[in-house]
Amino acid sequence: MRIGILTGGGDAPGLNIAVYTLTKLLERKHEVYAIFHGWRGILDKEVRRVTSKDLIDFAFAGGTFIRTSRTNPFKDEARVEVFARNLKELGLDVIVAIGGDDTLSAAAQTQARGLANVVGVPKTIDNDVYGTDYTIGFDTAVNEAIKVTESFKTTLISHERIGVVEVMGREAGWIALFTGLATMADFVLIPEKPVNWDAVANKTKEVYRDRGWALVIASEGIREYGSPRDEFGHSRLGGVGNELAQYIEKVTGLEARAVVPGHIIRGVAPTAFDRVLAIRFVTEVFNAIECGDFGKMVAYREGDIIRVPITEVLGKNRLVDGYWMKLYETHWGP
Repeated sequence: MRIGILTGGGDAPGLNIAVYTLTKLLERKHEVYAIFHGWRGILDKEVRRVTSKDLIDFAFAGGTFIRTSRTNPFKDEARVEVFARNLKELGLDVIVAIGGDDTLSAAAQTQARGLANVVGVPKTIDNDVYGTDYTIGFDTAVNEAIKVTESFKTTLISHERIGVVEVMGREAGWIALFTGLATMADFVLIPEKPVNWDAVANKTKEVYRDRGWALVIASEGIREYGSPRDEFGHSRLGGVGNELAQYIEKVTGLEARAVVPGHIIRGVAPTAFDRVLAIRFVTEVFNAIECGDFGKMVAYREGDIIRVPITEVLGKNRLVDGYWMKLYETHWGP
C-alpha cells in the first residue's frame, strides 16, 4: 500500500521518533510517504516518498522534521474539493495522522467521506486528547517546565520576590498541575478551577511573610484575550503570567516577577517516557494497518496501548477532573 504520514497542529517532542519508527516498520512491505506541513501538504501536494534512512538523523530531536501547520482541509467546500481531488491523484491508501483533537477531527472526516483510510496518534503537550491517559510530548513539556521553574525559584529566593510561571495548556491545566506538584508551588491556577485573584494575592502574601518568597504556577488558559483565531477556531493565548504578577505586586506591595517559558518547553529533545510512548503508539498503528482496522486512534490506558474509534474522542477535551481535581483541591483548594 501507499501510506502517508503527517504531523498536524503544534509541534511536540517525540514526533520525529514516531515518524521514523513507523516508517521503519512499514517500509518492509509498503511505500511510505511524508506529508509535509500537516493536512496542508495534501492541499499543496507536498508529499514525498521517504525511507527510515532519510529520517534517522532527526529521530531523537524535538519538533517535527516533516513540519506542521494548523490547516483545516474541511474549512469550506471549495477546499474539500481540492483536498479530495489531490488525495485521489496522490493515490494514498492510508493516512496516519499524528496530532491533537483538530488533526484527529480532520482524520475522522477523511475516513467518513471515504477519501482515505486513517489511523490516528494522539500528540500534544497539553495532554488534553480525550480517550488517552497520555499524549506524545506532555511528559517532556512538564519536565522542561520544571527545569525552568526550579531555576526561576533560585532567583526568587535570592531577591526575596514573588514569582509567577506561565505555562501552556489551553483549556486543560495538566502542565500547570504537574509542574506545580513537582516544584511544590504555593499556588497553581488552572482553567478548570476558576480562582479569585485576590485569594492568590493573599495566599502569596502569607507565604512571603513566613519565608520571604513565593511561587505561583499559572496555566495560560485561565484568561483569553480575544486574539485572532486559527482555522479551527482557537484564539492565541499568552500574557496572563505578567498580568497576574503585576496584580499581585499592586495588591500586596511586594515585588513580583513573571517568566513565560512558552514554546521552549516543547522544542527540546523528548524524554525517555515520550520516546517509548511514541514507539509503542506507532507499533500499534502498524498492527492496525496490517489487519485493516481503520478509523481508529491508538491510546494509552492504564499502561496498555489500545485502539478506540476516532469518532468517540472528538469534540471532547480531557480536562483535570476526578482524582486529579481532588489532588489539586487538597493542595490549593479553599
